[in-house]
Amino acid sequence: MLALTVLAAALRFGTLDVQSAWLDESATIVLVRRGLGGMLSHLSASESTPPLYYTLVWAWTKVFGTGVIGFRSFSALVGTLTVPVMYLAGRRISPRVGCWAAALTAVNPAMYYYSQEARAYVLLILFSAVAIVFWGRALDSGDRRALGWWTAMSILALLTHYFAVFLFIPEAVLLVRRLGLRRVRLPIGAIVVTGVALLPLAASERQSGKGNWIEDSSLLSRAAEAPKQFLVGLYGPQEIVTALVTGLLAAGTVALIVYRAGAHERELARQLATVAAAAVLVPLLLAFSHIFDAFDGRNVIAGWVPCALVVAIGIAGTGAPRVGFAAGVGICLVSLIVVLGIDTKPAYQRDDWRAVARGLPAHASGTVVVTPENGMLPLGIYVSGLEQTGSSSVLTREVEFVALRVRQTGRAPSAAVVPRSPPVGFHPAGIVRTETYAISRFVAPRPIGTSTSELRRMTSEAGSEVLIRH
Repeated sequence: MLALTVLAAALRFGTLDVQSAWLDESATIVLVRRGLGGMLSHLSASESTPPLYYTLVWAWTKVFGTGVIGFRSFSALVGTLTVPVMYLAGRRISPRVGCWAAALTAVNPAMYYYSQEARAYVLLILFSAVAIVFWGRALDSGDRRALGWWTAMSILALLTHYFAVFLFIPEAVLLVRRLGLRRVRLPIGAIVVTGVALLPLAASERQSGKGNWIEDSSLLSRAAEAPKQFLVGLYGPQEIVTALVTGLLAAGTVALIVYRAGAHERELARQLATVAAAAVLVPLLLAFSHIFDAFDGRNVIAGWVPCALVVAIGIAGTGAPRVGFAAGVGICLVSLIVVLGIDTKPAYQRDDWRAVARGLPAHASGTVVVTPENGMLPLGIYVSGLEQTGSSSVLTREVEFVALRVRQTGRAPSAAVVPRSPPVGFHPAGIVRTETYAISRFVAPRPIGTSTSELRRMTSEAGSEVLIRH
């Protein structure tokens, strides 16, 4: 377990600066840089999650700085700590199951991804895993101290992300069935009170429209994307092949539980599978019924925790140890190959706004930069003096059109497309093209008034932003 924790730390901290900060991370950075008061007052307008993660990372950056590495180092530490916690969760069955749970956590591409992202998901995963540790102990023995810790961790998870409720509900139901309502009514009541207290904030964030992009996308594609993300992460080379291989190996471990495991192992796996199913299927059913649609692989990522524990039981179960061992090694090898592929192929990484900033001319005051939708936020992390114009026209001698490569599920990303023909009065001054972005540059002999709507029409994307550098 110690070796696996060191491996996880090396993977997470050793490559912390390989990828650029992208849109969602830049939203976190800009929000936290406002200071504690400003951050909390702008939370509902900027985010769709509770305040705990932002408060903790605000305190963290007071020591480690407000640069991208300062933010990500908090996530890397949290992601590393999740490995020994998963060992403790698996040790409820046996130390071997604990070690395999830790191994899956250390190398899984999704766990690796969220451990390097300045967002709340990795903290949700940690609190959910700790809650499952104490939930298992309370379920087995009815220990009051374990119930207390389960309550505390569930509250912290709920203060980190609203979707923690979908793990709390099945855990609470199983506790009531095992221990009776009288013994667990106070712990459950404390968590329910916390949830009720969060409802006004959740409603305010919902009204801000920050999560509308989820409902605007295909629910079928989101439903297919979630299990793929659990297996091989958000995006990577040959993701259909790697997801298929990993999925077959994981399914094989579940079959070992069904047909070869002992009664005790099957019962514990059934409990965890119940929690995992509720964590993923309940929000999916709510989305299908149009009651509440916020289903997304990111939002249900805490469901990975019980899923991984079920797979670890299949790997380390007593029914077929050699077959299980081979499946576990196969899953870990594929996971490491995916992580290595992402780290060495920039096209499969986060949007590379850092490289875009380097590709723009230095000291180009007065230059107009046309970016994809919401481009100002991440580009502003690396380029100072950017301002989004609300005018119908801009006066400038230079226009830069920026485009990013486009991800395609199951296929290699498509190349960035930028205008080749200049705006009226300008002439081409070159195109910079890389694996992750493209910039086309146009200049004029003197400042020319140019319509911002015309500049937007020249791009291949809806919602393009026109920015001015000062």
